[in-house]
Amino acid sequence: MNSFVTRTAGIERYIPHRPPMQLVERLVSGEERRVVVASSIAHDNAFFDPALNGVPAWAGIEFMAQTAAVWVGLEDERLGREVRPAFLISSRQYNAFVPVFDVGAELEITVDVSMVEDPVVAFKGRIAQTNGTEGERLLAEAIFSAFRPEDYKNYLSASEPTG
Repeated sequence: MNSFVTRTAGIERYIPHRPPMQLVERLVSGEERRVVVASSIAHDNAFFDPALNGVPAWAGIEFMAQTAAVWVGLEDERLGREVRPAFLISSRQYNAFVPVFDVGAELEITVDVSMVEDPVVAFKGRIAQTNGTEGERLLAEAIFSAFRPEDYKNYLSASEPTG
């Protein structure tokens, strides 16, 4: 394992999201082509559905996208660049193996980099739940990509409504 997490910083440094839209909470590990984060499913999650007593599993792609954004930020730091955001642009495949991420569940989200062709990065992601002595349970997996504009401030301002 070639770890490149070189300093401790809040995960907020790597993603623009803030509660309740910040879905990932803790950096577990960061490597050259992999990042792992942890998250707890709570009532204050933006996608929490009281009727389901949890978060619908379709929201898992956003958990993975935010995890990928953490990798992008770590990679920018490793290369001595300003941390800049990435934007989810496609998901070629998303499979959820449960309908709901239950309240109280502790999730581990892993994202592996499968291709970097600046300004696009392709990822494989997975969400698992560790059940103590029962081992790991795979909840969802996806193949998706993100766009990393060089001038993200101009990119964001160009997408704002005018008038």
